[in-house]
Formats: sequence, structure tokens, C-alpha cells
Amino acid sequence: MTEPDQVKKQIEEKLDCDGFLADEAFWSTDVAEYFARAQNIGEHKLSSDHWKVIHFVRDYYREYKRSPAIVKVARHTSLSLEEICNLFPCGLVKGAYRLAGLPKPPGCA
Repeated sequence: MTEPDQVKKQIEEKLDCDGFLADEAFWSTDVAEYFARAQNIGEHKLSSDHWKVIHFVRDYYREYKRSPAIVKVARHTSLSLEEICNLFPCGLVKGAYRLAGLPKPPGCA
């Protein structure tokens, strides 16, 4: 098994049935990059704006034990809603929250 296949297997073993990390402690920047490649986010590499959003949602979740609304993400990152949507075309939940290693928010389809 090649190294990328081993990494993929290790990560996939840590996912819940919706494809989110089951254990936030397993998160790393490498995991975020893996998710980004799998979802075609950031073309070849995550930008500083991607990381700004990812780190904000992780910090917010640690403090409040829930994921922030997109308006709060925009306000705290100084990015417009349109910019955030362009950074994470699959949506904030399947994009930023997943890349940040957060659980799927309750009630989210």
C-alpha cells in the first residue's frame, strides 16, 4: 500500500457515517489538506483565507461547543459571504466545518 493510500485509510477509519471526523483530537493540518483535496477545495493548496476560516471555526467551536453561523464567520474573518462561499463551494458545513475537524452540526442534512 502506498503512503497516500495508508494516510487515506487512517483518516477514513476516523470518520463518522456522514464523513466528518468522529474524534476532533485526530485533526491536523494534514487532515484538513486531505479533505480539501478530496472535495476539490483550494485547487492545489489551501489559501490563507481558507486557513483563516478553518482556524476561526475551530476556535469558536472550542469556546462555545457549537459551530458558528456563516454571518459570524464573515464578521470575524473580514471576508464577505460571497468570498466564503467561493472558498468553500460545497458549503460552510461540508467545507469549512469538515476541514476544521468539527462534528456535523445537529439538524444539518
